[in-house]
Amino acid sequence: MESDKLVLVGEITAPFGMKGEVKLLPYLDEPTSLVGKTFLLHGQPSRIESIRLHQGTVLVHFEGKDRTAAESLRGIQLFLPKSELPSLPEGAYYDWQLKGLAVVTESGKDLGVLETILYNPAANDVYETSLALIPAHAQFVLSVDLEAGRMVVSDDPGLLK
Repeated sequence: MESDKLVLVGEITAPFGMKGEVKLLPYLDEPTSLVGKTFLLHGQPSRIESIRLHQGTVLVHFEGKDRTAAESLRGIQLFLPKSELPSLPEGAYYDWQLKGLAVVTESGKDLGVLETILYNPAANDVYETSLALIPAHAQFVLSVDLEAGRMVVSDDPGLLK
């Protein structure tokens, strides 16, 4: 079933401090929505007890995990079924919804298929096709139609590779 497919929502990068917290590289705009969710860690279900921000870093504490356990979690990827993902506001999309969309300019020029999303924490993310690099910004991305499988972008020649 499509809604049961797993989606990568974050990756544990390192332990933090002495209380069993870990640093999380989130792949969601609102990582705090993961509080209370259960993930498999080394084959065992573990529930996120708390999430907090500290100096631009997302810190997560799993129930029952101490500093020693936190060290063993480095590099673990966290997945959720699509059906458990938080809903997004209108006009916002998950990466998995965008990858594979046909990208065309407003004048109808085919720019290929959205293959990769380049994450840039200092600015806009960038959508990549075989022919173009498109900033993930309303100035360039004019519309997204998931049902039609298409993204329309501006006719800006600066988008072409």
